[in-house]
Amino acid sequence: MNASTDAARRRRLFFAVGWSVVVLGIAVPPLVVGPAFVRSGAMLVPGLMAVFGPATLLEAVIARPKSVRVAGGTARARSWTGERQVNLHDLATVRAWEGMARGAQPVFVSLVDRSAGRMILRVDDQVRHLIADAVRRHGAGYVSLWATELLGLKPTRWYVAGARILALSLAVLALLAGGMLVAAALAQR
Repeated sequence: MNASTDAARRRRLFFAVGWSVVVLGIAVPPLVVGPAFVRSGAMLVPGLMAVFGPATLLEAVIARPKSVRVAGGTARARSWTGERQVNLHDLATVRAWEGMARGAQPVFVSLVDRSAGRMILRVDDQVRHLIADAVRRHGAGYVSLWATELLGLKPTRWYVAGARILALSLAVLALLAGGMLVAAALAQR
């Protein structure tokens, strides 16, 4: 059994347990309390669980910034679920997005190579330029629109940054409302 098979197994197990905890955190409180749950302020708990659960699971697979090493066309990094390796000369998919934070906005890049190596990185300017150079020189099967702009492969339009923040805010609100609605429906049973 090789390292990538072990990493895939760890990732699947981690997400199975993680999603189970998120679903239980949303479903169990209203089922235990019953109809009184809807009238209480505790309705916010399942909504927050619906927002922060997936965010925590995503954070778990993002490579630690200090562990990222790029040498010889191969990027290696370590995340909670194990070591990752991606061939930058053989990229199949490149996606990127910005997070919301005080000060500088963190940029995340998701890389998948043609041999199914996967990695999500929180990148600084140096790693961002290395990835952009690899995409320019060797190409990639698919590069998302946000990745082309965040990696500097094409100029960013003036309205794109606002649209990214609006989309992220709407996704958070949708998860919060969805978690609360599911909890309310379960409490009425």
